[in-house]
Amino acid sequence: MSDLTPDFIEMAKCLFVGYKALTINETPVSCLLEDRSTSSIISIGYNYTNTSLNGTKHAEFIAVRKLKDKNPDIDFSTVKMYVSVEPCIMCASFLRQLGIGEVIYGCSNDRFGGNGTVLSVHSDSNLPQENYTSYGGILRTEAIQLLRNFYIQENESAPQPKIKKNKEIENKTFPPNRFNLSREEFIDHYGVERIGVFESGEEEITPKLGKGYSLKEFIDLKSLKDIPYLEEDLGVVTEDQVNEFLDLFFDISDDGKVNYSKAIRKFNSKKRHLEE
Repeated sequence: MSDLTPDFIEMAKCLFVGYKALTINETPVSCLLEDRSTSSIISIGYNYTNTSLNGTKHAEFIAVRKLKDKNPDIDFSTVKMYVSVEPCIMCASFLRQLGIGEVIYGCSNDRFGGNGTVLSVHSDSNLPQENYTSYGGILRTEAIQLLRNFYIQENESAPQPKIKKNKEIENKTFPPNRFNLSREEFIDHYGVERIGVFESGEEEITPKLGKGYSLKEFIDLKSLKDIPYLEEDLGVVTEDQVNEFLDLFFDISDDGKVNYSKAIRKFNSKKRHLEE
């Protein structure tokens, strides 16, 4: 697949949903459900565990509940999920039982990943139900950076808030880029032209071969305001929020490597704005 721009556009929208969740002190893990025949967004989800005090309120469960409330007889094989972080083992099993058509994720889930990092729930032939297709690495560094912005926040509700160390996330590099795919699977989805990304571990997937990107290429205010449920659930989307969101991330250069020379900012939940 030579042009991955449509996947990058949808994942950028997905990450913005996560950013909106971050503004209410939720972990910025988010997802979109898309109709595979029309490529239209039909539901969204975001982690809601902190507010609900319910550890099962993961983004995937919330997105599915919204969709089933509207369309109880939905055939999930017709649905594609974009999710910012690889589904955990619980969510991977849930998606398999639903018969989800396809899952595209941003970064791997090193501790609980159910789509290949810890367990391969999506493709284990010993499990009941059909396997489902899953690919990662779309806006990987952006998904990681959004999580970093959450983990540097301090819990103001704690009796003795823990002072977070190593908060200089604007100076941190990213771990190697590893795929939960065989060489053949990678080529089948991303194309043989991108095999260098698979082999080196030092490059990122880009929408077009040999061309870097900036996140601002994929979203604008109108496209975000058009996401179903977003403003209803997480408040009005403003131009200032879009700009603040974009300021959190590095660009990717034409060689597929992170442009660390770009000055980025970080989110401060106490002040509800970005810090230099």
